[in-house]
Amino acid sequence: MAIKIGDFVRISYTGKLEDGSVFDTTDEKVAKEKNIYNPRMVYKPVLIIVGRHQVIAGLDESLIGMEKGNEKSVSVAPEKAFGLRNNNLINVVPLAHFEKQKMNPVPGMFVQINGKEGMVKSVGAGRVIVDFNHPLAGRKLNYDIKVEEILDTPEQRVSALFGDAGLNGSVSLSKDVLTVTSKADPSENYIFRKQTFLSWVKEVKEINKIMFNEEYQLAEAKVQKEQ
Repeated sequence: MAIKIGDFVRISYTGKLEDGSVFDTTDEKVAKEKNIYNPRMVYKPVLIIVGRHQVIAGLDESLIGMEKGNEKSVSVAPEKAFGLRNNNLINVVPLAHFEKQKMNPVPGMFVQINGKEGMVKSVGAGRVIVDFNHPLAGRKLNYDIKVEEILDTPEQRVSALFGDAGLNGSVSLSKDVLTVTSKADPSENYIFRKQTFLSWVKEVKEINKIMFNEEYQLAEAKVQKEQ
């Protein structure tokens, strides 16, 4: 079955610059070999909804027409990757701004200013030049991609979304009603995972209603009762 817009698929990929250096991959072995391994990342095929801009446009578009098990290499122009470089995104920031936050900016450091992430280009004469372009803006990128799985049924899609959101519990689908039972906690992390799942699951067209049941462990109350 050929992939079309709206399909749920799992893909593996390795992204390279024009000189062949690897900047991103879903393969842990490749990440370690190319010295870009991040122990905080989970290396596995990624779940995306084709056409929903969850990956760069050039990679997204290249999936259309592929089938499970297909592999190919694609070249992505800057316009369909991380965009062209924009000189208006290179700003001068007073050094005093960093000093107030007890920061010592140096070239190559990534900083956040007004909610935007940029890289320090230079420091001197009481000012700091910060580039808010994406680090890969203006670069042509090459990807080796493989379609690992196409999720055909709503049950497969829901189960995959639940797992990828990092929730614990169970999901079941009866006609157009999805029932979710989730082991919950009051942390911001749990709330974020729940919101992520609910946002994604709207893309499963067969679902018209969601029944969301949360289970909270009242550990303190249990201890007091036993005492």
